[in-house]
Amino acid sequence: MAFDSEPFTSGHTLIQRLEEYNPWWERGREASLTGEYSSLQNIFYQTYDDLHQQRRRLVPITGPDGAGKSALLKQLVSAHIDPDFVEKFVRDADRREQAQDHLVPPSNVLYIPLRDDPVFQLQPEDQLRAAVDHFETHVLRRPRSSPHYILLDDLHTIERPNKRGNQDVGRWERLLTDVIAEHDERRIVFTALSRSAVRERFEETGVADVNGGPFGETRMLYPMGFSDFLKMRYRDIELAPSTERFDESAVRKALREAVETGDADRFVAEIEAQNGDAITDSSTVRREIANYCTSGGMLTLRIAGDDVSIDEEQFVDIIRGRDDVDFESHQRELLMGFRNDLLHATTNLGGVKDALGLERFCALTAHEHPTGDVRFDELTDVLNVDRRTLRDKYLSALSRLHLLSAAQEYDNQRPRKLRFYLRDPGITNAFCRNDLNDVLRREPGLDEALAKAVAFDHTVRLSNELNHPHDPKRGVVKFWVGSKGAVDFVPKIRGTPVPILWSHNRALDELQMSRYTPDFDALREFLKSDAYESERDRVDEQMYSPVTDTFTKQRRAYVQQDEYGGELSDDGKATFDGEPAFGIVVSNARSALDEGITVNTDDSKPIIQIPLWTYLRLE
Repeated sequence: MAFDSEPFTSGHTLIQRLEEYNPWWERGREASLTGEYSSLQNIFYQTYDDLHQQRRRLVPITGPDGAGKSALLKQLVSAHIDPDFVEKFVRDADRREQAQDHLVPPSNVLYIPLRDDPVFQLQPEDQLRAAVDHFETHVLRRPRSSPHYILLDDLHTIERPNKRGNQDVGRWERLLTDVIAEHDERRIVFTALSRSAVRERFEETGVADVNGGPFGETRMLYPMGFSDFLKMRYRDIELAPSTERFDESAVRKALREAVETGDADRFVAEIEAQNGDAITDSSTVRREIANYCTSGGMLTLRIAGDDVSIDEEQFVDIIRGRDDVDFESHQRELLMGFRNDLLHATTNLGGVKDALGLERFCALTAHEHPTGDVRFDELTDVLNVDRRTLRDKYLSALSRLHLLSAAQEYDNQRPRKLRFYLRDPGITNAFCRNDLNDVLRREPGLDEALAKAVAFDHTVRLSNELNHPHDPKRGVVKFWVGSKGAVDFVPKIRGTPVPILWSHNRALDELQMSRYTPDFDALREFLKSDAYESERDRVDEQMYSPVTDTFTKQRRAYVQQDEYGGELSDDGKATFDGEPAFGIVVSNARSALDEGITVNTDDSKPIIQIPLWTYLRLE
């Protein structure tokens, strides 16, 4: 039997599916999915601004499967073809008017979900090229003069090694560079798994020439964070006038300026002013933190996809497992999808021979939910791997996917211990079959472990948000061991560390008055010490993986700027930290929620209390 490859090389198979994937071509704006979005995540507005305010022509969005990448692309479709969507979801009047001006005919939007059929991975460059040509020839009305959008979902799935093992099949960056250069009014948004993989693909292309100068930042889509969760639970937050909404960008800017100038007053004043939008009492706030620590981001989106309004009590009934609600079925579906997606992602990223070892590591973390130090030797013995496999394979892959991340020890180049956290609490509870009742009462220590993991996750997000893509310390969060206790999180902002103490049940004033406070003593000790002078972060490594020579040079150049807080080592291989200006206590104590922002000035460097619910809204 002769095998005919023509349907694949000609793109016929993919082209046949395009009308199914793009129902708005035939049904017009009626095909918009406005009704599905009870609330949008912040990344929707950021991506929309990339296309229109920043006029970027190529926008990559990376993140783990299950975080909502496909939903985001469909929201972008609706935002460009449906005036009702714009009216409902673009909050500010001026921006709403501009968004109406950016509407295009439904025939000006092409969406392709590349993971929908593995056959799209055969001769992928030819198939994609043919699909774009078909769109331009048979659907698009005025390709050269009319703005139009191409949205490619799961672009990474077309990559795979050739017969010699080189990652040479599905070299999508060459195709995208050609496709976007053909028309000035063409915009492309695509999703993929790993930000570092996308960056490496574009380093050798001319994409900067067609993207308005430098390539720009890849948008990272994490599983839904607490801030977006809170907006889904309380629509009043989203609908309030802009002057009354919590402006996390203003607080982040004030935090960055406070670190750079060494003056915490500006940050304290800004966060106090923004914290005035509190919509609930401390009991309700703690309950919403518990709700998020039960469902997390991925599971909440799955439940919302089942036509459940997250802002109603039905959602709480589900995660509590009340009456006839089978919460475990939601968790089983989430876990099955998570494990399958993890295997797919591991295959795509490469480098891990035992992909099942990653899910064993995640399961171990979920069941043990460690909150303190774990010895490398103990962990490698349980997982039955060597330290190199643990670091360079397991932690590297899971960190790049933002599913599980580790905190290394600060100011220790040969650490024997580490800390590690699952990033989405819904995954932890799915492995262990925990519901809201377990989080609130039945499992001692579970609520604190989940809340601390969420605080770590949002600290990593904050580091990524505040630091430049070329900063070697971006996304790095460590812990520091003092003479008595430990500082839980030490992120760096433009090269300067910000020590953060996690305190689940005690507020800052209680820590000040108590006699036995080893961890609070460690925070004060860190601020007085010179540990920052010998703390090093390598410029040629990121998330336990080596980076390219091009990226290494960019990082060296960045840290040598005058305004950077740290400095490059003499050998050019690492960067040292600057001197910390203040410390932070993040507390979930009821009294901390009532008191709000407070400052301890007993020592030469202030310590700022931030309630957990306020801190989680900064990311």
